Amino acid sequence: MIQPEPGMLPRPISNGSLSIKLESDNPNGLVLTWENLNVFVPEEKKSFFKINSNTKPSEKKHIVQSVNGIAKPGQILAIMGASGAGKTTLLNVLTLRNSANLIIQGNVKINGKLIVDRKQLSAVSGYVQQNDIFIGTLKVIEHLRFQAMLRMDRRCTYEEKMSRVDEVINDLNLKKCENTLIGVAQLGIKGISGGEMRRLAFASEIITDPGILFCDEPTSGLDSFMAMSIVDSMKNLAKKGKTIVCTIHQPSSEIFEKFDRLFLMAEGRVAFLGDLFQAKEFFASQGYGVPVNYNPADFYIKTLAIMPSNKEKSKETVKKICDSYEISSYSNQVLDEVKQEI
Repeated sequence: MIQPEPGMLPRPISNGSLSIKLESDNPNGLVLTWENLNVFVPEEKKSFFKINSNTKPSEKKHIVQSVNGIAKPGQILAIMGASGAGKTTLLNVLTLRNSANLIIQGNVKINGKLIVDRKQLSAVSGYVQQNDIFIGTLKVIEHLRFQAMLRMDRRCTYEEKMSRVDEVINDLNLKKCENTLIGVAQLGIKGISGGEMRRLAFASEIITDPGILFCDEPTSGLDSFMAMSIVDSMKNLAKKGKTIVCTIHQPSSEIFEKFDRLFLMAEGRVAFLGDLFQAKEFFASQGYGVPVNYNPADFYIKTLAIMPSNKEKSKETVKKICDSYEISSYSNQVLDEVKQEI
C-alpha cells in the first residue's frame, strides 16, 4: 500500500477515472464502506515540525487497527465503545475531519467509489456536531432560511428553497419554535431548549437532503425525553432512505433498541458489527451473556472497557472478543458486503 501524506487518505494511482461525481448518484441510496482502515499517531506529539511520512512503524502509536465496516440506507449504525476505544477517531476519518498529525491508511467509499476529499463527501453528506454553533440572535426560521440560501443548489428557485425550509421544520417538529430566538445563554438572551437546539442542528444539515448523515454523540447532555426525541428524528430520517452513522455514549435501553446496527470498538479494534440480536448472540457465545433486565449497551461497554484496577485481565478479555469476532461468520459477512460494493 502507498504510504499516504499525514492526515490524508491514500490516493490511488491516477487512471483517468478518479473524477467521481457522487452528486449524480441516487441521494437516498448511498452505501458507505470503509476497508482496512489503520490510523497512526506519531509518538513525538509535541514536535512543532512536520512528521516525516517515512517514520518507522515502531515509532507510531496504532490507534485504529484494520477496521472494516459498512453503513446502509434506511438504517442507523451506532458506533459504541468505552473511552479511548477509537470511535471518535473512526468518525473523524469517515468524515475526513482528521487531524493533520494523523497517518491514515485504507479506503472510504460511497457506492463503491473512493472518496478522496471533503468537498466530494460534503456534496452527499451532512455532519451534526456534538457542540452546536449558531447565531443566537436569529430566530429558528431565519437561521434555516439563511442555511437554505447559502447551501442549497443554486439551480433551486427561491420558492423551492423556502418550501424545503418548511418541510424540514415540520419533519423535525420545530414548528412551535420557528419564530423563537435561538438564544445566547452567556449574554442572558433566552431562546430554544437544548432538545430543540439539537433538532435545529439536524435541520441545518438535512436542508440539502444529504444521503448520508454523520452524528457525533447526538444525545449528549440531554435528558431521557429529549434524547428519545432526537433518536426518533434520526429514525424518521432513516425511514426516508438516509444512511445514518452516529457515535453514542451510554444510551438507555429504550434508545438502544431503536438502532438498526451496532458497531462496537475496543482498543482501536472491531469487537462486533451487526444487528442487535446478533450482538447478543455473539457475546453469549464468548461467555458474556447479557444478564436479564440489564441494559445491553451498558453491558457491552463495561465488558470492553479497560479497568485501571485490573488492566491486564481487561486487555485479555478485549483481545479474546476481538480475535473471535475477526474469524467469525459476522466478520466474514461484513467483508463480503464491503467487497460487493467495490
